[in-house]
Amino acid sequence: MAAIKKITALAALTQAALALPGTAAADVSTDYLYSDYREGDISASRSASGRAAERYEIQSHLFRVVAPLGEQTLGLDLSYETMSGASPWFVTPGADGKPVQVMSGASIREERIDAQGTWALPLLGQRIALSAGYSDEEDYRAINGGAELQIDSGEALSWSAGVGYSDDRLEPTVGASSPDVIDHATRSTLTLYGGASLILGESTIVQTSLSFGNNDGYLTDPYKRVYVESQSNTIAESRPDGRQSWALSTKLRHNLASLGGALHVDYRYYQDDWKIRAHTLEIAWHQALGDTWRIAPALRWYSQSQAFFYEPYFEDFRDDGFASSDYRMSPFGALSARLDLTKTLFEHWAIGAGVEYYQASGDYALKSVDVENPGLVEYLSLRARLSYRF
Repeated sequence: MAAIKKITALAALTQAALALPGTAAADVSTDYLYSDYREGDISASRSASGRAAERYEIQSHLFRVVAPLGEQTLGLDLSYETMSGASPWFVTPGADGKPVQVMSGASIREERIDAQGTWALPLLGQRIALSAGYSDEEDYRAINGGAELQIDSGEALSWSAGVGYSDDRLEPTVGASSPDVIDHATRSTLTLYGGASLILGESTIVQTSLSFGNNDGYLTDPYKRVYVESQSNTIAESRPDGRQSWALSTKLRHNLASLGGALHVDYRYYQDDWKIRAHTLEIAWHQALGDTWRIAPALRWYSQSQAFFYEPYFEDFRDDGFASSDYRMSPFGALSARLDLTKTLFEHWAIGAGVEYYQASGDYALKSVDVENPGLVEYLSLRARLSYRF
């Protein structure tokens, strides 16, 4: 009953950005990253069974290499991910009418392999980066590609623009025990991006970007169901087969040389035609400790409104046929705290570690949430990194 996976065209743009000037290294660089992600249990008070229920654990391994080739730069990311545990299935009214979560049955185990390649090269005096990728798991396959162009307008101003596309195929298998689960489906994602970077003096940089996303095809999670009170039963979740979204992002980087640190402030506003409006604010401090240590604490706040077709459970069928009780479609807020530590070893090696704690709650939302979804996530993520430059 795994949550549906998302490999979008935005991932292709992210890969392309790795190869642009400012991120490409003069030497060959290699990185290995390990991540251990564990969701907190559904508490007994939120579980339909009256017992605490385990959720997902994900372990991922990422190997990255970036190599200059004259004026060009090549990059490759290979990742392997294993997922196990149970996921939210549908929501029912409890004895007091308060919604409670029904989890998937037996523990699920899945594997995912992902490969992303980038190629950056000069073009008409500017810089272009191309990317392509493929992701594969038992019930999901995706092919994506992207291109990004960076234009320098002078010493202080630069522009960038990009396009990405992802073509995905779903073949539900694990946990697909309901008779009305689809055999297979396809969907596609087109992402357009434009941005500008402005240097304000010697210590401050501001970056602003606007992106547009168009999703088309099967956008429903095939493993989710919805409880309808008038039927005393569940039906398959159903979402619109199209989704258009806009996102405006602004980033501030301010260096304080006297303290040996830098302030990072990021804000993002998102909206789509499913009526979801979201705000994200992150504040981080990157502090050098001597010549070889760096520590970076960060705090992040997130808030979103609900999709127009969301309810914890439904009294009757909607006239338009759409319905979802997925917590990701619900109104909620979230707070997270992160700490990263990096140590340079010798001349070419570096090691790093990080920890992040995340908690979603209706209490953190920008607007009041009358009924909180019982499936909201709490997680702890641990990361380790090993880097080598030669």
